[in-house]
Amino acid sequence: MEDANDIKISRIGLQKVADFLPYPFIIAEDFGDEHLNTYLNEKFLEEIGYTLEEIPTIEAWYAKAYPEESYRNQVISNWNQAEIDAQQQEKVFVKMKSQVTCKAGNKRWYEIKASVISKIHVVAFVDIDKEVTLQEELRNINRNNDRMLSILGHDLRSPVANLMGISSLAANTEISNDDFIAMMHQINNQSIQVLELLDRTLSWAKLNFNSLQQNNSEIDFAAIVAKILEIHRASHEAKKIDIQVQIEVGQVVVSDPELVTIVIRNIISNAIKFTSNGGTIKIRYHDNQLEIADSGIGMTPKMIAEILNNTNISRRGTNNEIGIGMGLQLVKSLTEKMNCQFVIESQPNNGTTIRLFFNTIS
Repeated sequence: MEDANDIKISRIGLQKVADFLPYPFIIAEDFGDEHLNTYLNEKFLEEIGYTLEEIPTIEAWYAKAYPEESYRNQVISNWNQAEIDAQQQEKVFVKMKSQVTCKAGNKRWYEIKASVISKIHVVAFVDIDKEVTLQEELRNINRNNDRMLSILGHDLRSPVANLMGISSLAANTEISNDDFIAMMHQINNQSIQVLELLDRTLSWAKLNFNSLQQNNSEIDFAAIVAKILEIHRASHEAKKIDIQVQIEVGQVVVSDPELVTIVIRNIISNAIKFTSNGGTIKIRYHDNQLEIADSGIGMTPKMIAEILNNTNISRRGTNNEIGIGMGLQLVKSLTEKMNCQFVIESQPNNGTTIRLFFNTIS
């Protein structure tokens, strides 16, 4: 059994070694039922930043390093299980990966390795942040590729095939003037749907591949809304939707006109899609707020949460209009990029109101 002098010598030796090594280290000791941190090497103080006064115990360390309670509980549970596995496999160390919140507020991924020498615990932190980040980027690229292929291979196929069928019928069949006009309306509607699908797909792809550039200038909401409504004229007139526009002039908003157009176009398109025949859409700009309210079929709280969490799926419109499930997700992502607040209010069968809050300049 080691005496106090032996433990003291071991402690001093470990501290010297820890300061020499290029990794953050915590040295802790068991004092009865207490597990106290007794030494942090220079690399720990430099990279992770906490002092002994801030993390005197393992509980204090967990609270600082993992401030989010659910993640902290997950880390503690995983670590306890790793200790059990190490004992069963007769390993002399325990290791686990986790994302640590440093004192400066940044988060870094580490592989944490711990071993016990007598009553002294030595915990090393090996920085794997670049590797984990690269792996996540590769996973995102693969997910984006899969989503793109799915959209291009499925969602675009149907409207394009419909366009071909209608145009072929109009070109090769003797039909009345009324039937021909009706077919042209169908072609127009299908063309708008294809255009929207392509626009959303390409915008979403650019955003996810970090290639969407922002070029700011003054925003003319009246001109943008008028142009969008003209593009969708056939759609909202076919459903006899009453569209009311009130755009207050005088205040200047500076943002990216292209991104603002994409955002407003997606919101208006959704409003038309989910408003029944004879419904109403009100578009109003006042102060720094753009409000688009429809009298459509609305959404449940779960649907809104799924949009905000980027987990919602497509649903058909009131006239069976198709979609790809990314319209409002794209709006959410773009408004974040533009530093514009995005708010959804909706109830089933009682319409949806979407508000955008822009920064104005005098």
